[in-house]
Amino acid sequence: MSLPPLATVEAMQVRLGGPPLTGADLARATATLDDVSALVRLEAGVTWVAADGVTITAPAAVVAVVIAAALRGYRNPDGFSGETIGPYSYQYAQGATSSYLTPAEARVIRLAATGSTGRPSVYTVRTPSPYECVRPPTDPELP
Repeated sequence: MSLPPLATVEAMQVRLGGPPLTGADLARATATLDDVSALVRLEAGVTWVAADGVTITAPAAVVAVVIAAALRGYRNPDGFSGETIGPYSYQYAQGATSSYLTPAEARVIRLAATGSTGRPSVYTVRTPSPYECVRPPTDPELP
């Protein structure tokens, strides 16, 4: 059984603007959302699907990451970084090619999945030195 994508084509469409996706564009958007959802689930180790197998339980931040990564893949499926045709030239922002998760997006996913960014924490404990002369508060006669 395949899992449903973590974001809807409709949510992606809102960010794209323009007319509703149909035909090959709709199929490409759906495939891109499926691909990114698989990457996110792999990173998180969580399916974010309810027991009914249909309802998505992913936090809003995870859905936003899915849509952002899917838009990269949808807008630039071949992974081009730029193109020049005669006097016309354009270039995508660095790293804006195909579907992938950025390190910042991976951190958001890990935080949503585990409540932790995965970075180790360092704790310190202060213990009194055995060489300190500690005067007990009840005995004023000690040196």
